[in-house]
Amino acid sequence: MVTGNKKSVAITEPSRQLPANLPLVVMGFVVVSWGAGPPLSKLVTAPPLVAVLIRFAISFPLLFAVVYARGGRIDRQLLRHTALPGIAFGINLVFVFATLQEATVAVLSTMVAVQPVLLLLVGGKLFGEYPTAKQFAWSLLGVVGAVIVILGAGDDVKASALGLGLAFTAMLTFTVYFVLSRVARSSTDVHPINWMAGINFWAFVSAVPPSLVLMGRDDFAEFGGMDWLWIALVAYLTGVIGHVAMSWVHGYIEAGRSSLYLLAMHLVAVGLAWPIHDEPITPVQGVGGLVLLGAVTAVIRLPARAVEPS
Repeated sequence: MVTGNKKSVAITEPSRQLPANLPLVVMGFVVVSWGAGPPLSKLVTAPPLVAVLIRFAISFPLLFAVVYARGGRIDRQLLRHTALPGIAFGINLVFVFATLQEATVAVLSTMVAVQPVLLLLVGGKLFGEYPTAKQFAWSLLGVVGAVIVILGAGDDVKASALGLGLAFTAMLTFTVYFVLSRVARSSTDVHPINWMAGINFWAFVSAVPPSLVLMGRDDFAEFGGMDWLWIALVAYLTGVIGHVAMSWVHGYIEAGRSSLYLLAMHLVAVGLAWPIHDEPITPVQGVGGLVLLGAVTAVIRLPARAVEPS
């Protein structure tokens, strides 16, 4: 739950009584939309940095248009609040794609799967959210299940020293984005759509320099045809709708819990990779999926406990 005094940054959400399970339902949608991101992104044939730049280039204008259509506006205060998390989000995607040049997807995914435990360790001081011993134990088990799902495909796990460093940095930058977004949703009444409009604008700004420096005209010429469809699905389904929904969820679900729930997106990604990329699910991945779902279910059933630091 959100506690503390809130300062208005942009259009605020109206106060109303929400159905008890609505945040979990929206969280489930986020898991599906974010899980669809990797299989859809893999369909894009253009160089990764070009795809990242175009993704943000087509997402932030739409979000700006929605904000103004709702009677809102993008002001300096909103851009100031969204600058750091937006830049962190854009830099995160640059590191993600850089990692994939030096390491396999399994290495990156395994590193990212550690995030829920990291958030549980720092959540007390940052958010006043202190997990019980049971929640911490189930979260650890959930991470184990996610790692089994990721590595259970049987692909070779390869990474250079640089690749491991980039993967670790990608995990840290996403954690920074996640934490800054959670803090903002706990301390302000900024509307999720307004928030993500600012986030996507700054992510676009942060993606421009590396794209222009590292990519040439020929690289940009490779983007075309069906790439437009796949990048639009990633930009609008995963990027706009999914992240707006996650921004809303930050106001109602503890960071440690929501981060654990997001591990289920690996199950979605693996499940969609079967029909889309002909990557069948192995028995080992099935076992890991059951472990992960069991851990998530157990944490959902545990009562929330948030204690303000003294």
